[in-house]
Amino acid sequence: MQHNYFIQTYTWNPWRNLAAEKYLADRIGEGDVVLYLWQNEQTVVIGRNQNAIRECRAQLLEEEGGFLARRTTGGGAVYQDLGNLCFTFLASPERYDLEKQLQVIQRACRKFGIETKFSGRNDVITEDGFKFSGNAFSKTSRCSIQHGTLMVDVDVSKMERYLTPSKEKMKAKGVKSVQSRVCNLKALNPEITVEAVRQALKESFLEIYGDFTELDPAQLDNPEVQETYELYSSWEWKYGKSPECETSYEKRFDWGEVEVWLKLHAMRISEIKIYSDALDTELPGKLEHILLGKRYDMADLDLEKEAADSTPEQKEKIRETADWLAGLR
Repeated sequence: MQHNYFIQTYTWNPWRNLAAEKYLADRIGEGDVVLYLWQNEQTVVIGRNQNAIRECRAQLLEEEGGFLARRTTGGGAVYQDLGNLCFTFLASPERYDLEKQLQVIQRACRKFGIETKFSGRNDVITEDGFKFSGNAFSKTSRCSIQHGTLMVDVDVSKMERYLTPSKEKMKAKGVKSVQSRVCNLKALNPEITVEAVRQALKESFLEIYGDFTELDPAQLDNPEVQETYELYSSWEWKYGKSPECETSYEKRFDWGEVEVWLKLHAMRISEIKIYSDALDTELPGKLEHILLGKRYDMADLDLEKEAADSTPEQKEKIRETADWLAGLR
């Protein structure tokens, strides 16, 4: 027997929204299709296999009150704010139908006079070729997922601010996001609002799938969602899941120039080599010894303990170097 469900939330936290998505996926029954609508506030969401520090200026994002989130699906990094609407189709394998699911999106856009088409592996674009929706996919024996974004009125300046690739030398084994031409739907129809798009999607879902049961979002406030939220919000998930990468940086301090070569594994320093023209010839070796094995954000650095045999001047230089590296996230 087939069952259609609709649920939408008004919680802006990406870790909770992604945790809710997992909860829904884990409970999909035979013959079920769910359309889930949600929004994130000032968030960069990276793909499952991406390097967090390669794809965005994570420290700047977090300093300015934003969120870094890692999803379980592949694909590239995206910026989302309250001018964006996220959608997720969750279906039992026999009811998963990408063409039909895309029809819901396209019909909703058509209600605002906007014609669209599916492009490449994961984009929905306007007739003029501008991308306003990126999609990603996953599949288990129980549930198939298509989720994506709808740019209604996104702050593109912040998108460029947070997603601009670092100029530092880095090579990574993870996926690198492809910069695409994007546009907001509001640029095509000034009357569009996120709330209107929510309603249009709900109507289109009804028109294409037939009657549905609307689920109470209060059911998502439960221990299972909370447990997944704690995982998704953890440093280990956001940064520690990043693929191995190599990077090098250089900086001139008052006391000398430093060049640092790092190999990162799970966002910990697995190899390090430091070159410097500092007059203190012991400093590079001390830095290498102290920083090896540390988290890239230096949160686990106990300088007083690990630099106990260093002079006060050396401790200050080690602290300066560690703070600089932590700030490169």
